[in-house]
Amino acid sequence: MSMHFTDSDVQMTRRIGFADLHSDLPLGLLKRRFDGHEGTLATEWLPRLSAGGVNLVVCAIYIDSIFLPEGALRRAVQLVDALLEEIAACPEIELALTLADVERIAAEGHIAALLAFEGAEPLGQDLAALRLFYRLGLRMLSFAWMRRTAFGDGAWENDSRGGLTRLGRQAVREMNRLGIIADVSHASDQTTWDVLEASTQPVIASHSNVRAIRDHPRNLTDPMIEAIAASGGLVGVVAVASYIADSEPSIARWADHIDHIVNLVGIDHVGVGCDFYDEIMAMGAAQEIPAWNPGGGLGQLSFTGMRSWEDLPALTAELLRRGYTEGDLRKIYRENISRVIGAVLGT
Repeated sequence: MSMHFTDSDVQMTRRIGFADLHSDLPLGLLKRRFDGHEGTLATEWLPRLSAGGVNLVVCAIYIDSIFLPEGALRRAVQLVDALLEEIAACPEIELALTLADVERIAAEGHIAALLAFEGAEPLGQDLAALRLFYRLGLRMLSFAWMRRTAFGDGAWENDSRGGLTRLGRQAVREMNRLGIIADVSHASDQTTWDVLEASTQPVIASHSNVRAIRDHPRNLTDPMIEAIAASGGLVGVVAVASYIADSEPSIARWADHIDHIVNLVGIDHVGVGCDFYDEIMAMGAAQEIPAWNPGGGLGQLSFTGMRSWEDLPALTAELLRRGYTEGDLRKIYRENISRVIGAVLGT
């Protein structure tokens, strides 16, 4: 047992259930399938998810620069197909399309998977693919992963002060109509503000931290956090070391970001988007994915004590130590994102 948590922390985390608002799991699944290993969702990933009490995982489709622009759609099809094929072979994990799905799957003791796009590059220059991927299960979308896209600018482009394009604004309206959650993690500051202005539905940042604590373009300013909360949305704090602190990241310093959001906008507007990318790499996806764009400044990813879903009870232990109740943890871990899912996707 880890020195950071006890058996009671493990049991509480599993009893509450945990929604991870960001995972690159499809990358790992596709790489394993390319290597000839099918069924790894059940054999390799399910035990890790279950150990951390996860019963909802947002599965992000991320397109690396090497596939852009011509290969983006084909790569997205491969990633979505790998996820859906692996889910079909794993009865304990099921694709969720509505809040009712999420609640039913959890009640059965299983894990709900929500399909997301991390960057809109596969959608091309119009909304046809958005509607088609919605029919395949797409329920969350961010317009940019750090880069500039046809829909809007990512966080690497902050200096350009670019935001949503005309196509991006059309996409927000269509997402609101269909029932797709708008996610501003990785967006530029202006894109974030433009999405908040354009959307009539709750907006989230699936995996971002607090800029007032760690000054990084991937983190959110206090006014952004307040606007996300005012939309009815939430901020999912992320376990990426360089977004937590400029040196010596820790679970305690990560929890400081939760404290800040709670003190600023209340406990109804915070969640957790783990982004355990290092684990995806360790399971074999690294050979398929080149480095994170040299010079991008993303820095260290995971940190000691929080490298996998199995480590999540350590966050429970830290929050309990700070005086959070089990009811508080239920909101942070599950109930807040359930509210957003119900509002945007429907019940």
